[in-house]
Formats: sequence, C-alpha cells, structure tokens
Amino acid sequence: MAIYKVPDLSKLPDCSAVSKSGNCTRLTVYKCFGQKYSFKRTHKEEFNSIQCAYQRLASLNSSVQNYIATKYYGGYMPWNEECNI
Repeated sequence: MAIYKVPDLSKLPDCSAVSKSGNCTRLTVYKCFGQKYSFKRTHKEEFNSIQCAYQRLASLNSSVQNYIATKYYGGYMPWNEECNI
C-alpha cells in the first residue's frame, strides 16, 4: 500500500499554476520548481494578464470579436462582461 504525503502548500510560492495537490499545472512535472520557475505568476499577475487580454479583445471590431468568440469561446464573449473574473 502506497503512502501519500500531502504537501505543505505554505512552503510553495504564490503562483497561480500550483494545484491544491502541489503540482504544477503549466508544466508536465510532478512537483513545483518554486522560485526557480521563470513562468511563475502570482494570482494578481494572472488576473492582470487576463484583464489586459480582455481589454485588447474588446478593442477589436465586432466582426473580429465574433470570429474569436465563435472559434475559441463557443460564441461567448467573456471580455464584454461587467465582471470578467
């Protein structure tokens, strides 16, 4: 019988890619690289990045927005919502 050890998440960096089990969701690795990881983003940085992308999408003309929404979001335009996240 295998013994599963729950990781101490308080020792891991503040990164939006760390799952509740302590694994990295951006890379196919079994554990978090911590501060050495160059793609590490805090939750605030992740939120700001998404907001920036949504602002860019909202600035496009409506036909381009419709194309992107249909192709990638199933016709839904999350960048046009009042509260995006």
